[in-house]
Amino acid sequence: MTAEDVLLLADLAEATAGVALQKSGQTEILNALSLEQVNEMRRKIATRFPESASELTPLQRYLQWSVSDPRKRSLSPFSIRTVSPWVEERINEGTPDGLRAATLVDPTNMRLAAHFGRRLADYALEKGADPARARRDRAEADFQTRRALKLAPDNDEVKTLRVEVVTMLRLISQ
Repeated sequence: MTAEDVLLLADLAEATAGVALQKSGQTEILNALSLEQVNEMRRKIATRFPESASELTPLQRYLQWSVSDPRKRSLSPFSIRTVSPWVEERINEGTPDGLRAATLVDPTNMRLAAHFGRRLADYALEKGADPARARRDRAEADFQTRRALKLAPDNDEVKTLRVEVVTMLRLISQ
């Protein structure tokens, strides 16, 4: 671990928090960073490390991973599995917990959001479900599929899942 790596870690912490700690005499002040300053710090870290992680120290791999595109990077700095196949596995698995976890990792994936909403609608329809949970599941199913359709209006799969959820929610309200 080099001194430069430690300074880059400090830059990453500031960029992530969006604030920089500055000393003024004996007083420490938090200054908000502009988006331009945050992006510059992230670019500085990204250009420091090549694409290949084979020769990097664990800290350097963490720094490289932290500033890489979240949709294209591995699941963790030390994993070889990438986000896209993992998300696809969660969709195929179809459990609410797996789909919810995947939406935390890939929140802009509207296909995933639509599948999550569809699965929540299934749970809302289950006999013997807790009424409060069923209401929450219905509301979230509607939100997720409506949001997915709004942000991916040309995706046929998203359209189909939205129609299914709307139909299911109508059945519940009758």
